[in-house]
Amino acid sequence: MSHLYIYYRIRPGAHETASELAHAMLASLAQYAGHGRLMRRADDAETWMEVYEDVRSTPGLLAARERAVSSNGFAELIVDGAMHVEHFVALESPACA
Repeated sequence: MSHLYIYYRIRPGAHETASELAHAMLASLAQYAGHGRLMRRADDAETWMEVYEDVRSTPGLLAARERAVSSNGFAELIVDGAMHVEHFVALESPACA
């Protein structure tokens, strides 16, 4: 399984609306990932991150997320529309001798 981390900056003053839209989006993407969470940077309230753990279909999740972001107005609340996606997979431990 893989994990996705998507981070971006929210426009100042848009936190409440952005939070409602983001949480609704996370719920709609549950079929693609075992668990989705919304976080914010501890020292910067405008930097947010979506964490998707145990992703079953990365292309499916990203496509569905793009549709959701485009259709619900969430994209307009992101500074410069810039989102960064990081994709991680488990690092297998070496076999013990």
